[in-house]
Amino acid sequence: MQPFVGQLGTVPAVDRPDSHNAGDFGAFLVGAPHEFGIKDYEELQATDGHMDIARARQGAIIIAPVRVKGGGVYVGDMHAMQGDGEIAGHTTDVSGVVTMQVTVLKGLNIEGPIIIPIYEDLPHLARPLSKKEKAIAKVESEKWNVPIEESAPLAFVGSGKTLNHAVEVALHRAGKLLGMTVPEVMNRCTITGNIEIGRAPGVVTATFRVPVDKLKELGLYELVAEQYNLLK
Repeated sequence: MQPFVGQLGTVPAVDRPDSHNAGDFGAFLVGAPHEFGIKDYEELQATDGHMDIARARQGAIIIAPVRVKGGGVYVGDMHAMQGDGEIAGHTTDVSGVVTMQVTVLKGLNIEGPIIIPIYEDLPHLARPLSKKEKAIAKVESEKWNVPIEESAPLAFVGSGKTLNHAVEVALHRAGKLLGMTVPEVMNRCTITGNIEIGRAPGVVTATFRVPVDKLKELGLYELVAEQYNLLK
C-alpha cells in the first residue's frame, strides 16, 4: 500500500460540494438541476481540494489558495493506493488518521494548489542535481561559458474539463506566479520535469525545476530547501 488523501485543500469562496471542488468533477455542475448547479463553467471557482493526486501523501507539503476567512482546511477521501490517473474511476478507499501542520504564507497569491512532494515522488528530471551532476555541469559551463542556473522543484496542480484543459491550466498558473511565459514553462517541464496525471478526466501536476532566485522572491525557498536538504 501507499496511502494518501484524495481530498486535501481549502474551502472555495462559493458553496460547493467537496466532491466537485476541482475543474473536472466541477464541470458536471454546469446545468445541473439541483441547488448546486451553475449556469457557466467560469462560476465554479474551485480551489482544487479534490485532487486525487497520489503524491499528496505523508511527508509532502501542500500549498493551497485561501478564499475564505480561516482558510477552511479539510481532508478526506483516503486511499490505500492509487496509480497515477485513478484510471478505473475508483480505488481502495480506507479510513485513517491524518496529522498535519498548517502555516499561513502571507502575501502569496496563487490560483491553485502547489505541491512540494517527497524526494522519491519527484520526476527524475525534476530532482535537484547531485554533487556529481553539478561537477559535470560545472565543467561544461566553464567550457562553453554558459552559467548554471540554481534551481529546485515545484509541482503546480491544474484541473479542467479534460486532461488537455487541466494541463493548460497548470501551465498558466505556473507562468503567472513565476512571471514566465507559458512556452518557457512548457520547455522547463520538458527539460527539467514532466506532466503527471493526478486523476482522469482532468487533474494534473506540472512539475519542474524553478530558479532559486524566484523561489526566494516568493518566500518559498526555505520550504523547498528543507524538503530536499538543500541547505546542507
